[in-house]
Amino acid sequence: MNSLTYKTQSDMNKLFCNTRLLVLIVALACCLPVMAQAIVYNSLEEAINSPVIKDSKVRNSVVEYQSRMVDELVKDYNVNLMRNGEVISITIPADLFFEANATELSRKADDILYKISQFFRVPGFYHAALAMYHDNTGSPQYCKELTDKRIHSIADWFTINTKSGRFISAFSFGDKFPILENNSMNNRRMNRRLVIYLIPDNVMFDNAKRNLLNKRH
Repeated sequence: MNSLTYKTQSDMNKLFCNTRLLVLIVALACCLPVMAQAIVYNSLEEAINSPVIKDSKVRNSVVEYQSRMVDELVKDYNVNLMRNGEVISITIPADLFFEANATELSRKADDILYKISQFFRVPGFYHAALAMYHDNTGSPQYCKELTDKRIHSIADWFTINTKSGRFISAFSFGDKFPILENNSMNNRRMNRRLVIYLIPDNVMFDNAKRNLLNKRH
């Protein structure tokens, strides 16, 4: 009787441990999709304007930090500040990433994207919005499909090569919103562009609150 009782208790202990393990596995499985889920914005405008910085001290620190980043970036890129100095936009010709009519990244794209990826070394320091545009060569449908595929190639590169994939949103606009008239080869080249918006996020805000931004480079 004692031996049977001991065996039954042992079996119950094993069952209890296995049940706890199963619960833990299920819990992790439920959490993983949430953890890996990308931040989703309904529009480029929403992405650029989120989140709002309510603390004036934090905002001032962020603006000062972003200004320093622009001073470094302007040496190599067409850079602007927007949202009252809180957001950096970097405009790069699409020809530096793609051959004509291609949607796969060219070899030279790696060097440019690697430099930009340094801003994503700390997940949550920035969230980024990527926007791809084209000239009006081809039908509107063709231009839209081309920019759709191109922006996915760019976003996939960041997802594979950085830890900040879930902090990146991608948008494509085809031949909409040209910055110049499509009446010359140079103007069309300028309209074929990638714009990267570096938008401050919670980790940067936390650094600002602890007066650490002025120590970052």
